[in-house]
Amino acid sequence: MGIQDRLGLGPKPGRRPRRSGSLKIDTRKTEPDRPRLSRQAVLMRAGLLVALTIVALLAFPRTAVVDGLARVGEPWNDDDVVAPFDFAVRLPEDEVQAKRDSIRQSEPPIFVERPEALETTLGRLDSLDARLDSTFAAYARWRSSRTSGVDSLARRDSLLYRERREGLNLGLTNQQINALISSAFQVQQAGGGFSLDDRLLTEAARLSRELLSEGVLDVEKDSILSAELIIRNLDVTNRTEEVVAKGQVFGRTEARRLARRSLAAAFPSQPDTADIAYEFFRRSLTPNLLYQQDATLRNLEERLRLVEQTRDQVRENTTIIRYGDIVSEEQFDRLRSLQIAQRERTGDRSFVQTVVGRALLVLAALSIFFLYLFLLRRRVFDDIRRLVLITLLLGGVLIGFWIAGLTQLAVAPYAVPVALVSILLAIVFDSRVASFATLTLALLAGLIFGGNFTLAFATVFSGILGVFSVRDVKNRSQLLISAGLVLAAYAVVLFAFALLRATPFESRLVFELLAAAVNATLLFLVWPILAAVERGFGVTTDITLLELSDTNRPLLKELSMRAPGTFNHSLQVANLAEAAAGAVGANALRTRVGAIYHDIGKMLKPEYFIENQQPGENPHDKLKPSMSALVIAAHVKDGLDLGRQNKLPQVVLDFIATHHGTGLMEFFFRRAKELAGEDADQVKEADFRYPGPRPQTNEQAIVMLADSVEAASRSLEKPNPRRLQTLIEAIFEARIADGQLDDSDLTFADLAKIRETFQTILAGIYHFRVKYPDQEPEEEAADGGPELPPQKAGLDVPLPDGAPVSTSPPPEDLGRQPHT
Repeated sequence: MGIQDRLGLGPKPGRRPRRSGSLKIDTRKTEPDRPRLSRQAVLMRAGLLVALTIVALLAFPRTAVVDGLARVGEPWNDDDVVAPFDFAVRLPEDEVQAKRDSIRQSEPPIFVERPEALETTLGRLDSLDARLDSTFAAYARWRSSRTSGVDSLARRDSLLYRERREGLNLGLTNQQINALISSAFQVQQAGGGFSLDDRLLTEAARLSRELLSEGVLDVEKDSILSAELIIRNLDVTNRTEEVVAKGQVFGRTEARRLARRSLAAAFPSQPDTADIAYEFFRRSLTPNLLYQQDATLRNLEERLRLVEQTRDQVRENTTIIRYGDIVSEEQFDRLRSLQIAQRERTGDRSFVQTVVGRALLVLAALSIFFLYLFLLRRRVFDDIRRLVLITLLLGGVLIGFWIAGLTQLAVAPYAVPVALVSILLAIVFDSRVASFATLTLALLAGLIFGGNFTLAFATVFSGILGVFSVRDVKNRSQLLISAGLVLAAYAVVLFAFALLRATPFESRLVFELLAAAVNATLLFLVWPILAAVERGFGVTTDITLLELSDTNRPLLKELSMRAPGTFNHSLQVANLAEAAAGAVGANALRTRVGAIYHDIGKMLKPEYFIENQQPGENPHDKLKPSMSALVIAAHVKDGLDLGRQNKLPQVVLDFIATHHGTGLMEFFFRRAKELAGEDADQVKEADFRYPGPRPQTNEQAIVMLADSVEAASRSLEKPNPRRLQTLIEAIFEARIADGQLDDSDLTFADLAKIRETFQTILAGIYHFRVKYPDQEPEEEAADGGPELPPQKAGLDVPLPDGAPVSTSPPPEDLGRQPHT
């Protein structure tokens, strides 16, 4: 027993066996047996289901659940809420955040005093002084060796001087370094005094002592938000702390700015000298107040932890809010606090549980829809392009729900164009698929927006009403009626729920109706979206079929001019097929359009087809049977070529390709065997069959039958109801016996209805008159005489395309002769 049988999805027991091929004896309308989907196909469809589920989950509000249920100033539409336990009412998040921000700005940073900073600074100045003295000495030796006349000694001292000079790394220009060296050399030559570098180093040391005595930070003072800071000593055993104002100390940049200003004042007429002194200061100053980030953050976190986040307590069994109450700020805070308290009690499991619960509900809703397609719309389910189209349309609505949730407007979900998608699905597929999809979307809408039953009910009512409004769409202006019906549906539902709230004229209703009006207005996007769908997914809607059914279209005009007989034949076939399709629940419009275009290939060689021939003219008399068969069969290929050139949709091209199936051109086949004489066995039946394929749908099978019956009925010399009945039954039996209906879904009950429809319409066409007293005896047989079998009536049934009318007795096995 397979998995489908275990789940109760297999074929029902008690079905009668089929008679031949795959033609159904069961009178119920069921999907045909289809091959199992491959593993890859199953995974693709599962992927679409998972993708829709993920989009739906993303559409759920990610804020607090309370935010999704109601907002301050709106009515509470859920059950009464009673505190299940004691809990604290939390302050609003913005108030708590404001307190935290205030602490962050007022919390003083912690610095550690570094006593050795002055010693380090002076040591750097001494090191700089030593490097300068070494450079000056190298310069003096180089000058001395250059005047001694010993070149090797001069080169050696020159290299040493260059090395010492480059090793200074003071960031000074060559001109400034030359000034220092020149000053030192002059003092040496004079035999005493203070050189320029001595004076500058002394000034830099003085400034460093003054600034470090006040305190120099190792960070920028502007980065400190508080007005105070804490200074600690390094002695852990005897720690002291001093709180000082931020203005009493210097930041790193501030100290350098003060030094530059002081040095400029010390050397007012020597800016280069002041720059050199500043460079000495900048490179030697060591801040003596070091920022302690870890200690500061620990203090800040402790203070933030102590921030008061609650206001009061709610006792167990206290009623927080009742159904219909207008949510106040206090009630909203209590609801939000209850939610936080419940989350804290369950821990991290709350989020996981919420996501899993939502996912299961969404999967349940979507799976039912996919299961419906699998069981009752298998052609849609098996066509991955159409399934992707449905997924994109449903996904678009779910994205609309997500956007509506982001707006934080309670009326926004009513503007999501669910009705637009419902109408698109009804036009592209059928009303049942559209209605089931609408129910699914309405269920998801209620889930996503916190159990909003008003939204779900309005979505169902408006969407299905929109679907019904386009079940028999005839023109594009009909969408105006659909938009009006959708808006009226929303108005009725919303007003009804407003009455239940006892607030029928509140402002909320006005805004909901405005959102619904936006929803209805979006229906005018149906036509441009349909055009894109038809091009992108290869589907053909009833709107396009209606346009194709206009006989004034250029292709049909050309057919009526070049092959008038074929044109009239096609119209008669269209009338027969349309009526029969309506009788068995098939797509009557699609059937009619397929019948109108099924023989367009005949216009290329109209004279080879009997309905276009004049009496006594038949070019087949001059051709071999095999050549005649090729000419006749070519009208299928020619029709497909013409259809593609004129951009006919694939659904119409399928009618052209299948209207003869793989039927045998009996007339030419028998004639070829007669001419072959003793070599009749060499004549291959396959050479006299149409290329096919056989009809794949009920509509295509109906057109095949209508084409055969209409053409054969013209061969009756004196038609009457009984002769027509005999003719129709013979053609139907021939098609069944030849297996031409095996790939369609027609049941024998369907065939009985089709036969009855054909006979009724043909009886009206041939208009059997009432017999008058003076009527000639020879007319009796034509106007109700005794029934004659087709063999006795002189019928060659069925009549092949292009073959001459024959009154000779047909072969013995009449029932196996298909119409070619």
